[in-house]
Amino acid sequence: MRLSVNLTLKTMNKDLPKYRNQHQQALWYLYNWDKWFSLKDVINDSMFFKFQTRLSEIEAELNNTIALRKWKKFLKGDVKCKCYEYKAIDKNYIKEIYDKF
Repeated sequence: MRLSVNLTLKTMNKDLPKYRNQHQQALWYLYNWDKWFSLKDVINDSMFFKFQTRLSEIEAELNNTIALRKWKKFLKGDVKCKCYEYKAIDKNYIKEIYDKF
């Protein structure tokens, strides 16, 4: 059984305004989600496939790491798979740079 949960509505925080582009959307997810989350969680929530790309672009432009990453290993049938899970390092910093993107 697959449970579908709209995390955007449940975790919406009034500190950050609604995102206007994909870079702000990536920052919005880092700021509003407190637990570790994967790209699959983001896609299930909003069909935002470019999260990893936009996060990497932001970090390259800032020359700073804003998200922790850890490998999550799982089985998909008989195949071993890996994916990153993400978590914000400093939410105050994300709040400061949000309008710059």
